[in-house]
Amino acid sequence: MKSKKKFKLDKETIDKIDTEFDDRDISGFTNYDVYEEEKPKKRFLRRLLIRLVILCVIILVINLIVLFATGQIWFNEPKKRDFPIRGPVVTEDMGEIKWKSFAKQNIQLAYIRATKGTSFEDGSFRDNWNDSADTEIPVGALHIFEPDTDGARQAEHFIETVGDDLSGRLCPAAEVKLRGLYKFLPPDYGEAADNLADFCEAIEKQYGVKPILLCTERTYKNIISGDERFEDCSIWYESLFSEPDEGVDWTFWGYTNRVKFAYYDSNSYLYMTVFKGSEKDFNKLIL
Repeated sequence: MKSKKKFKLDKETIDKIDTEFDDRDISGFTNYDVYEEEKPKKRFLRRLLIRLVILCVIILVINLIVLFATGQIWFNEPKKRDFPIRGPVVTEDMGEIKWKSFAKQNIQLAYIRATKGTSFEDGSFRDNWNDSADTEIPVGALHIFEPDTDGARQAEHFIETVGDDLSGRLCPAAEVKLRGLYKFLPPDYGEAADNLADFCEAIEKQYGVKPILLCTERTYKNIISGDERFEDCSIWYESLFSEPDEGVDWTFWGYTNRVKFAYYDSNSYLYMTVFKGSEKDFNKLIL
């Protein structure tokens, strides 16, 4: 078996390399030795650069998470000049609300969660409903719609809770979203549309108006869009990460659920919406 030879550089080659590498003495080096001398330095610089980039990315991500978690930033921020009329959804999670002070912040409307399905009533609804009447902002009642439950019975529960007369209040609204297991195992959309149509019919019969429908892209496309029974319903479109789709004729835009205000007991985040249109258009929604 032949042994491997170790080739030496001749003097002419050594002189050439010596000129290119800052007059270093490499007369005892092989070509492989010269390469191996430079390789660790390049590896070190490359690893250092990669680690610095990774560290910067980690710091940036952590800062974004902290800012988002504290409600200081969110994905959408509709400009006040474009959408001057805006306000939150109020629930029992906020605790006691000092309504006179709460309503004087940068809000021009509020919706109070009232009912869900055929039996649930928000624990703070009656207090919030009564106390909000002393403020100058228009306030409406919100129903959480259950897609697999009889719509007429849901409307009956809502009417019994809110009252027969909504004079001076905003048009009632129904949240049509998929919650819990429905996110993974959606209901029969046709049945959901029938139940929602029955709900809307009963609300219109009682109050003389169709309810505003708060929906996501999913429920809008599968339950509401294209159904003539909902053509007269104003759409409250939820889009938390971008502006609503251009093909959606929306009246309200639910743009974030990460806003905080003062004058309520808890430190919970609030769901915010803006109205598209003039003050004159908005006033048409007050009964």
